Amino acid sequence: MAEANDLRALARRGIAALTPHPHRGDLIAAGAVPLALGVLLVNVRFDGRWANGILLVLTALACALVLGMGLLAPLEGERPRAYQQVLLLAGLLLGFVALVRFARVLGAGDPLGAAGSRLWIALVATVGAAWVARTRRSAICALIAALAGIVAVLAFVAWAFSPHGPATTRWLLLALAIVLVLAALARRDVQRRESVYLIDAAGVAILALGVTFLGAAVIAYTSLPNVALGYLGIPVGLPGGGWKAVLLAAGLGLVAYASVDRESGPAYLGALILLVFVVLVGIPGAAGASLWFWPLVLLLLGGAAVGAGLRPRRELPPEPPGPGADPPTQPLPGPGTRAPADAPTRRLWASPPAGGGEA
Repeated sequence: MAEANDLRALARRGIAALTPHPHRGDLIAAGAVPLALGVLLVNVRFDGRWANGILLVLTALACALVLGMGLLAPLEGERPRAYQQVLLLAGLLLGFVALVRFARVLGAGDPLGAAGSRLWIALVATVGAAWVARTRRSAICALIAALAGIVAVLAFVAWAFSPHGPATTRWLLLALAIVLVLAALARRDVQRRESVYLIDAAGVAILALGVTFLGAAVIAYTSLPNVALGYLGIPVGLPGGGWKAVLLAAGLGLVAYASVDRESGPAYLGALILLVFVVLVGIPGAAGASLWFWPLVLLLLGGAAVGAGLRPRRELPPEPPGPGADPPTQPLPGPGTRAPADAPTRRLWASPPAGGGEA
């Protein structure tokens, strides 16, 4: 019994020693960043030179230290402070590297290349980031959980069904983007920051969808042969009209969302998606360059919107006097009449007498 009490007291002292003081949080976060970078460099430089078990233990200890400090740091408001966010992000990154090392210890030669190992790594990362986001109210961790969830769904389909070609991946990315948008709209009034980051995750999904078509742009704008990209596993097919419409609608929708809610993240993603749209749609067809279809449609729609905004407008009538304002000195002229310039000033009603009686 005494030994158990001693262990509890030792654990409490250890937790207290690892709990960052708010006044030193910025200094601790500034030290955690180079610490995490150093551990990552050790993993890269000594990959294949040191045993996977040694690198796993080193990375796991660093993850426990950094992520533990981020979880133990006291919340001083509704959201974590900047230093807490840095600790949480660095800890999650180290945790992801530790999972990859653990997969190698289990015998996976290429953990991120094999669908099975990629699936369980993404699932653990999704659950961990979602738990951190919920317990610490960290919106950026919710974004990481959403992105890891996208990877997990794609890995599950690849592991369970082994689809051929990129079509399945594209449809999955589109479906996941729609689900994320609906989830963001449902959480908009409750958790605004999480809602914005879910929109960002949906934008990343659509951007990844557009990137799957960039092989066709590489063929069109460079002299690389189709065989070279096919050898690398990069699809070279051109997008159809439906996929082009998806990219255009998603890009414009993200830009509009950013303008209405004044958020920069969706604006950047929307601009990137529209850039991918321009690159893909700008590839001339088999008959050569033509204004049909997308250039003409966009020119007409854009010109019509600009023209509608610049159309002549009528001046609004003057506002009526508000409560407590002085009464007008003369009536407004009626339609088709003009008041003479030297007309005497007339009041619409008389001021009440000093005694308070009616005029």
